[in-house]
This record gives sequence, structure tokens and C-alpha cells, in this order.
Amino acid sequence: MWWLGCCIMALSTAVQGEEIFLEWHVKIDKTIMPMSVYQPVITINDLFPGPLINATTNDNVHVNIYNDMDEPLLMTWNGIQQRLNSWQDGVSGTNCPIRPGTNWTYVFQLKDQIGGFHYFPTLNFQRAGGGFGPIRINNQIVIDVPFPKPEQEFDLLIGDWFLVSYEGVWPVEDRGNKGGS
Repeated sequence: MWWLGCCIMALSTAVQGEEIFLEWHVKIDKTIMPMSVYQPVITINDLFPGPLINATTNDNVHVNIYNDMDEPLLMTWNGIQQRLNSWQDGVSGTNCPIRPGTNWTYVFQLKDQIGGFHYFPTLNFQRAGGGFGPIRINNQIVIDVPFPKPEQEFDLLIGDWFLVSYEGVWPVEDRGNKGGS
């Protein structure tokens, strides 16, 4: 009978998920040329696009973000269901911005979701300047998915770039002129 207790404990651990701790330093890099023109690009840990969050459904993710830029920052986790913590969704009005030189830890559970998602900054059109990256939520081994396992997995991120930096596009967009012209 002791083996039954061990199996139940192992299954319980698999269902609860792991704790994933990430530390990100978000800053501006002026040495990147996304449109063959040098412009400020938002990087995470010196990476552009940002690092992959690779997790399994029901994992708890802790992302400690240090804002090394000279402007406020908010990060949103697009498509991730923020159950019981919608105030951490990274949207202005529900979340206070991370001030320059400070940090904030987002904590959320990838509850009952599988698939590909992404994150990006949400203030002042910063998403047009980078700072985005992929989120991959894998299924648990004990739960089959209703489709064949893919041969290979990769993350495809599509974004718009302008000939001016995101700092210059935002005021133009705000005036109603589309496309930075």
C-alpha cells in the first residue's frame, strides 16, 4: 500500500507544477539595426527578441524585472489567463509601471493552458521598440493532447518596424497619423 501513496504524491506534484524563477534586466540597446537604421531597441538580458519562457501547464512563473531604461515599463503576458491576479496583467490602470532603476516581480500560474503565447511592453508604444518574446506552455506528461506530437517546435514572432524609433512613432500615432509619416 505504501507504493500507492507514493504514486499519489508523485501525481499530485506533477499536477501542481513547478516554480520557475526568472530575472530580467530590460534596457535600451542602440547598436541594433532592425530596419538598416540604428535605433533604440528594448532588450531583455541583452537579447532581442527576449528570452523564451518555456514552461508546463500549471507551472508558477516568477519574473523579476529590473527596469534599466530611463522611462517607466510594464510587461503584459498576452493570452495568459491571469486567474485571481488580474492586477498583474501589465496593463496601465491595473498595474503600476516599473519606475526606472527599480524592479518588480510578476507572479502568475499557467493554469490549464497549452500552446504558444508572447509577452511585450505595454506603455508608450514600447512594443514597437522590442522587449517582446515567446512563451511556450507544454502539456503535462499525464495529459495527452488531442493532436499528433509535432516533429519540431519553434517560435515565430512577427512585429512592425518603422524607420524612426518607437519614441518618435508614439507621438505621431497619438495625433492620428498612421505609420509614422
